[in-house]
Amino acid sequence: MYNVLITLLALLLVGCASPTSTTLVGEKRAAIAPEQVRIYTEKPENYEPIALLSVTSDGSWSFGEQAKMDAVIRLLKQEAAKVGANGVLLQATADQRDNSIYVGTGVGRYSGNVGLSVQLGRVFGLTDKTAEGLAIYVKP
Repeated sequence: MYNVLITLLALLLVGCASPTSTTLVGEKRAAIAPEQVRIYTEKPENYEPIALLSVTSDGSWSFGEQAKMDAVIRLLKQEAAKVGANGVLLQATADQRDNSIYVGTGVGRYSGNVGLSVQLGRVFGLTDKTAEGLAIYVKP
């Protein structure tokens, strides 16, 4: 019985991970701190492309448009920092319907009897923010 609960909890935690995609298109550099990554809305003068990035606020527990946008910007910086990019050229942002699935469990005991309940459902009507960008190295 406890194995079932542990398995369901593990599935729930995996489902909360924020999906990201990083595709190298240039030379990867040594990782840097995300705080060193700058977001650009226009092409800077002298840069090298490193990777295409795609992130979503799904799993970030962010509510409200600004909080969701802050989450995707933070994720873009984190992913760019992993490949050594000191900038992200923001290419697109959008809203996406949330495809979250939840798993609920319950255990009860009454008069010596033990019951186990497992629920599986889907949340409708929620949206996530998505963002795409080009991780770049801006030369000094």
